[in-house]
Amino acid sequence: MRWQTQADSKSSALNRMESVGIQFEKILELYSRKDYGHAIKLLDELLSATPNFQRGLFLKGVILEETGKPEKAKQYLDKAGNLFTLHYRLALQLQDSDPERALIYFDKATDSDPGNNTLWFAKGLLYEKLGRQEEAKACYKNMQMVREFLSRVLIPCGFIIILVGGAVAMFKKGENGLATVVVASAVFSLFWLKRDGGKALQMLLKKRQAS
Repeated sequence: MRWQTQADSKSSALNRMESVGIQFEKILELYSRKDYGHAIKLLDELLSATPNFQRGLFLKGVILEETGKPEKAKQYLDKAGNLFTLHYRLALQLQDSDPERALIYFDKATDSDPGNNTLWFAKGLLYEKLGRQEEAKACYKNMQMVREFLSRVLIPCGFIIILVGGAVAMFKKGENGLATVVVASAVFSLFWLKRDGGKALQMLLKKRQAS
């Protein structure tokens, strides 16, 4: 009986989380259309039921900022947690529907983490989309490619070499089952390398074109 009660409790919690997520997506859509009044009304209802919902606190702070209430906005933004991540996610959310507004939040994110290459790359691509080539070039010039290649290319390559070497040694010892698992891990890492290495090459090309 106790296990059933715990299962019911977990199911109820998951349902609440799903409901909050659905409600928040609706509020985000209203915010994206600048329907601030309706968005705030639903956001207040959501925060009344889940007062520690960080994305909700953040979005209310953002709406208050955009409607000229910076002091009130700060009260919510201070409770929202990692503002860098939240600003970055909001910029990505807005980049197709409202690129000019997205740039505001890209700026806030780059102010928080000026060494983030992925962020500079995304911001540069958005400037390019808007035809603002010089500003795009300035973003690409801020990327530090040595660190990018170390994390996206050299380290994954080294990891794959170690896995392959280990698998060969295991096959020689007759440990075929374990060796097969290691080979599968190497293959997975190869896909990881292809994805991340390709991104690093795109970054390098943009940086060279900007120089």
